[in-house]
Parts: sequence; structure tokens; C-alpha cells
Amino acid sequence: MKKILTTISSHKIKFSFGILIIALLVFLSWPISTPVFDKSYSTVLFDKKDELLGVKLAEDEIWRFPVTDSIPKRFETALLTYEDAYFYQHPGINPVAIFKALVENIQEGRVVRGGSTLSMQLARMADGNQTRTIPQKIKEIGMALRYEWHFSKEELLNLYVSHAPFGSNIEGLSAASWRYFGRKSSELSWGEAATLAVLPNQPSIIYPGRNTQSLERKRNQLLAKLMQEGYFDSTTFRLAKSEKIPQGQYIFPKETQHLLHELQTKNTGKIMKSTLDRHLQERISEMADAYSQNMKTNEIHNAAVLVMDWRTEEVVAYVGNVATGDEHQQDVDIIQARRSPGSLLKPFLYAHAIDKGIISPQQMLPDIPLFYEGFSPKNFDHNYYGAVKADQALARSLNIPFVTLLKDYGYEAFYHELKQMGFYSMQQPPLHYGLSMILGGADISLWEIASMYVKLARSINSNQKSKAEISLLKSDESETAKHPVSAGAAWLTLKAMKDLARPGEETGWEQFGSAQNIAWKTGTSFGFRDAWAVGINQQYTVAVWTGNADGEGRPGLIGVRTAAPLLFQILKLLNGGEEDFPMPVREMKTRDFCVETGYLAGDYCNKKSKYYVNVPPKMLEICPFHQQIFVTNDGDKRVNSNCYPVSRMKSENYLLLPPAQSRYYKKYNTDFKEAPEWLSACLQNRKNPIQMVYPRHSTSILIPMELEGEIGSAIFEAAHQNSEATVFWYLDDQYLGKTKGTHQMEINSNREGKHKLYLADSEGEYLSFTFEVVDNKSS
Repeated sequence: MKKILTTISSHKIKFSFGILIIALLVFLSWPISTPVFDKSYSTVLFDKKDELLGVKLAEDEIWRFPVTDSIPKRFETALLTYEDAYFYQHPGINPVAIFKALVENIQEGRVVRGGSTLSMQLARMADGNQTRTIPQKIKEIGMALRYEWHFSKEELLNLYVSHAPFGSNIEGLSAASWRYFGRKSSELSWGEAATLAVLPNQPSIIYPGRNTQSLERKRNQLLAKLMQEGYFDSTTFRLAKSEKIPQGQYIFPKETQHLLHELQTKNTGKIMKSTLDRHLQERISEMADAYSQNMKTNEIHNAAVLVMDWRTEEVVAYVGNVATGDEHQQDVDIIQARRSPGSLLKPFLYAHAIDKGIISPQQMLPDIPLFYEGFSPKNFDHNYYGAVKADQALARSLNIPFVTLLKDYGYEAFYHELKQMGFYSMQQPPLHYGLSMILGGADISLWEIASMYVKLARSINSNQKSKAEISLLKSDESETAKHPVSAGAAWLTLKAMKDLARPGEETGWEQFGSAQNIAWKTGTSFGFRDAWAVGINQQYTVAVWTGNADGEGRPGLIGVRTAAPLLFQILKLLNGGEEDFPMPVREMKTRDFCVETGYLAGDYCNKKSKYYVNVPPKMLEICPFHQQIFVTNDGDKRVNSNCYPVSRMKSENYLLLPPAQSRYYKKYNTDFKEAPEWLSACLQNRKNPIQMVYPRHSTSILIPMELEGEIGSAIFEAAHQNSEATVFWYLDDQYLGKTKGTHQMEINSNREGKHKLYLADSEGEYLSFTFEVVDNKSS
């Protein structure tokens, strides 16, 4: 019986032990809620060389960097030597340490020594640092054992080091290293590593700037122990002891606060490695701040700069605004704000028009008074030049030639080209912007405009792939996109942009061999609210904006005066070298062009020359303005066979511009030779080839009133003897447009009284017609 009872008791013990083992295994393997720490983290931004650019506080106002993957060996050694020498050997608790701490605390009658391992300290931190009681300690032991079951030693150490308190409002080694020593933790010296290793033990009492003597004593004791255990020699020990304890905290860099705020919306609580260069970021920020001080005399307070490496399509400097003081909205990120770009879109229309064979770089564009559907643009200098070559119109940023070009190109087509290039700010349909989009009628951000100029520069090399999006973060991966224009069109556009006259002391730059080859463009918005300048050298694209963040306009706030000088200061810093933009020879060819008009040379052009052009999808137009005419023997009068003997006539080639263009063109081109007047006998026998169809007999015209109460329009019609002739229409010296084949023109005028309608063809024939608009209400 006794043997039976002993056997039963043994089975009970085994059973109970088995139950205990099973319970323990269930307890240890029971899932742990993740993440272990339900805390927010700082948003951290580094440059391309791992230099710190900026940090945002976590939501609980703590400097707490996100958990990293590794811990510097020097700090790990110092920490484990000080806190838990057997960390890699124990299962989460150290019975020997707990026993020693218990004995010593009983002998002293108070808590003088703790026996917690790093795993137990981790459990305590994860539980909110509760009051130290025996039940709480038992709970921490249990949690430490569970953590050891679920995590590797390396993972546990990372969790501890990333969340341990280091004094003040600093948690985690990374934040402490930057905040106290201004460097990343992998660069800490033995003295610095030892200083940080002793902080989590009493973080509220001892840290740099508080109880410095006690902190130094603890550090030196740890250094002595590290030397005794053979981690370094006596010389290193003496040098480490001689290092000064920091008396305060480093201030995190603020040069990228606007960018950091922009990135934080999508990357809150993350560590980001950017493409920025900290050295250039700081230097350009200083330049922009200093430059803005000079603008304050004209009540211009804000400026922004964006620098991109167009070869790699990466952002290297991002200055969202200058330091102005809160009263001038220094926190506004101008780079992301939508503003009127003025003339900055002209190079893209120029490039696309060349790419499609609509114009050549030297082709004449009309520059005469223009009125189109209520839109009457003016050049910045309020002058008209009759006809200007396209590349010169771009270099001089003339408005009227580009409005005319956009009309011929089609604003709907250009709208879609811009959208494909990355101009996402245009949310309205094309009709909303119309022809005004080429003069700043569609708002755009500095980010978008700089990105578009980067793509223009990269288009020179058609074999080079282009990213769909400009890189700002090193981890960014974007799809490839086609170049917006051909290599030839891009090269010709940058060539024209190099001819702009530079501001201030840059005047005459082309005379110096050391001068950079820079293609650049400026823009000024309506009302002098925004001044822009964009420049491209052999490596960088720089975009500058100056103005007031609140939109207040100021006299003299003009791109070439306020934005361009800062642009060239920055380009001097970013020396791109003296080399020119490489010509894509394989994608270009030479053609014979008329020197005076820039059209393909015809039989009657006086001067011809070979120019490089890209290979457009359709042929360029042969010069329509050079024609052969007949004159008297002395060349004084123009004649034909109806009024002058053929044997005495001689032929000459003339540039016959439309009358309105000729009127302004001759004022600025003294070498322009107009065709001779007609011989009086020829005028008597000559019948005007242009006749009015409507109105014909009445000179009093009623412009009808629409149902909505707005002034309507009337359709005027003319006829020409030559069915292929082009007729140019002018109303009160304002150019209306041209017609071919059927000559009808919509006329609207809400001004009562007499008006002059002027029609002319390319042969110099004209018809002047006067009519009167009567009162709509009286009808």
C-alpha cells in the first residue's frame, strides 16, 4: 500500500510539474501586443551624406528618433558594462544580481542597489515606468521572460536603446547623441559613449547641464572599469577622462524646416535620407537670407530657392522661405505655393513649336497691336516692333509674339503638353486659361517650374532616360517618362535662353572666358506680385522666387531686377564649368534659311544662310514675305505690264511685310527697304483686288445686343481676286487676325462712333473702310 501511495504521489508531482511547465510555456509563448512601445516618434531628415538636416518633435514633445537597426559597438560595450554585463547569457533575469541586491538592500535598510536586467528595465519602460513595488517587480520579471522568448537579444537591446530616457525631454541613443554632442552615435568617442551609457540609470537627476560633477564621476568610473576589462589602454583612458561634459544641448538645424514640414505630412515619425547637400543647403540659405535684407527697403520680404541637379534629377537645396520674422509669414513654404509665373512658360512653347516644325529659331513672329476675343496683350516696355525673330522674342521676353504663336499652336494642345510635363496645378479646362496662360494666366509652383526646366535640360540627350518625378528622398523610385521635346528642340531652346542680357554687374559676361554658359529666363506676374528667375548651367537648375508671401505687389518687383541677381549669385557658387551644352548632332541637320525672315529660303530671298534645325515631323514653311516685283528702269516706282513697257521693266526682290508689321518694323530696322510706291499711271488703271462684301453700301453698323444683355458681334466679309490670298484684318490699328479662302471676320465693339477697318494682303494691296457703330439702346 505504501508503495502504491508513493507511486501515486510521484505521479501527482510529475503531473503538477507537467502542468506547471505547460502553464509556463503558455505564459511565455502567449502573443505580445506589438508594437511594444505605443509612442510617437520624431520625423528626422538627413542629407545624402547622412548629415542631419532637421528634426520635428514627436507628438508628446519628446525628442525620440525612430528605432534603428543597429547599435554602435562602443556604446553597446559601455552600456552593458555599466548596466548588465551578462545580458547575452541570462534568460531575462539574473538571479545572482537579484540576490546580491536583496542582501545589500536588507543590510542598508533601504534600496541602494537594483538587480534589474536590461530586459526587466525594458519591461518597466513599456509598462509606463510604474512605481517600484514587489508586485510590480514580479510583473516586470514575467514580462522580461516573455520578451526573451519572443525577441532576439539584438532586438531587445535595440528596443531598450531606442526608448531609454537620457535626461530632459530626450529618449533614445540617436536623439541623445545628436542633442548632446551634435553627431551620430556611430561617431561617439569612448568618453562620449560612457557619458551617455550612465544617463538612463538616473535620467531625471543627472544629465548634461544638470549635476555635472556627479555625471563626470560616474563616467570616469565606467571608463576605469572599461580599461580594466581591456577594452582600451591607459592612454585612451586619460584622453577620455579629459573630455568635457556638455553643459547644454545642441540646437537641431533649421535650414530645411519648410521641407521637413512638407515631408512630415506623408512620412510622420520616420527617418528620411534625402538627396540634399547640407553644405549647399546652409550656404544657399545664408545667401538668400542676406539677399532678402537688401530687398526690405522696397518692402519685399520673402524669397525662395530650389536647386536641382538636372543630370541626376535630384534636389540638392530647398529653401522654402527666408527668415523674416513672423509678421512677414516666414513659415509659408513658397516652393509649394501656387503663383503666377509670368513669362516662364515661353521657353516651353518655343521648344514645342520648334519640335513640331511650326517655326524655326530665327523665324519672324508678328509684334503688332493685338486684340483677340477681349484679350489685348502688351509687351512689357509697351512698344511694338512689327516683326521679331522667335529666338530674339524669347531672349527679350516679348509678349505679343508669343501670344500670336500660342494662337497658331493652339492653347488646347499646349495645355495638354504642359500637363504631360508635370504642370499639375492647372485644374481648370483649357478654355479657362486661353491665350493668357503664356503670360502667367495659370498659377504654378516653384517646384513644378523647376522640375519642368530640369526635364528640358535632360532632353538634350535623347538616349538618357528621364524620371517621371524629381527625386527628393533617396528611397524614391519613379517610373521613367519620355522627354517632353526632341533633343534638337531642347538644345535650340537653351541656346536662345543663353542670349538674355544679365542683370547688374553681370552685364558683358560673354566677354570673359571664365564666364559660365547659362541658359536662363525670368518672369514677372501681373501687378508686380511675383518675380521669378530660372537658370541652367552644365549641372544644376536653379529656380528663384522673390516677393511677398501675402501677395502684396511692389514697384520694381520684376524678375530681372529682384530674382535674377540672387540667381546669378547662387550660380557662381554652383560653378558648372565653361563648357557649352552639347549639341545633339545626330538629331539635327542644316537647311538653307532666309537670313531676314528665318523661313526656309525661297527663290526670292536676298540673303541665305545655313542654320541648324532639328528634324521636325513636318516641313517648315518657305519664306512668304520675299517676293519678286517689277520696277521702273531707275528703280524708283513699282509697275506692271498694264502701265509700263515690259522692255524697260526690271525685277527686284523685296521683303514685303504686311502693312501693320511694316509700319512698326521700319522704326527699329533702319536697313529695312520698303517696296517703291506705284507709278501714278499704274494706279489709274489698277483695280483693287480686295472688295467688301458686307457691309457694302451702309456705313452705319448696329452691333446687336445678346439676350444676356452683353454686346454681341457682327460678321464682316470681304472678297479677294486671288482665291489663295491671305488677308490681314485690323480694327483701329489693332490686329484682329488673318483669313484665307473665305474672308470673314467677327467684329465686336461696344464703343459708339466711327471706326476704321483696314485690310491688307501679303502683296501690299490694301483696303481702308470706315464705318460707324450706332447706339444699341436706341435701336
